[in-house]
Amino acid sequence: MIVRIVMVLLIVLYQVPSAYAQNKKFELSGQLLIYNTFLAENENEQEITWADVDELKVLLRANENIRKLELNSSGGDLEAAMYMADIVIDYELDTNVNGTCDSACTLIFLGGEKRTIERGSWLGFHQSYWDATYIKDYYDYHAESEGWKTPFEFASWMYEDTQQEILRKLQYFVERHVDAAFAIKTMKATSDNMWYPRRKELISAGVIVE
Repeated sequence: MIVRIVMVLLIVLYQVPSAYAQNKKFELSGQLLIYNTFLAENENEQEITWADVDELKVLLRANENIRKLELNSSGGDLEAAMYMADIVIDYELDTNVNGTCDSACTLIFLGGEKRTIERGSWLGFHQSYWDATYIKDYYDYHAESEGWKTPFEFASWMYEDTQQEILRKLQYFVERHVDAAFAIKTMKATSDNMWYPRRKELISAGVIVE
């Protein structure tokens, strides 16, 4: 009986890492760290999340030889992406796109020292947006702690916060030596109409740096 229990435990322990590996968005190959959010089996996790921020920090601390981060993602949490970009900058990594790098993913890409895009791959830009249902949920959850007595007070806060977010994004683009006119242009595309600039425009604007 004891032998049977031990065997079952060994099988479970053997299978868990395998299942976990299937869900990982990161793959390590020598000096290259691949970040592919589409690797997540759960569709709800196929985007940039705060859990990815933690994993990126762990991997970089444990593997000092990593020099490049390869990206393939349709975007995700804006704040998490910005934090990942700061990590990329701090570790002075190069970045490369192999597939697509849309929305919040572009912030991570711009953190790279050298920034390259594989032929047939794309960078996609659009305006930030808040879904109406999410806005309502955010207000209901934070109203008491933030002291918003009416939705109008919340709207006033949101108006100011939006301006600050746009300014921060523009400052970040300029800090990464991207042409200011190009940075403004990235914010003209609506959330449902992604803008994919051609390679020559990305090079001219200082987005691609080889």
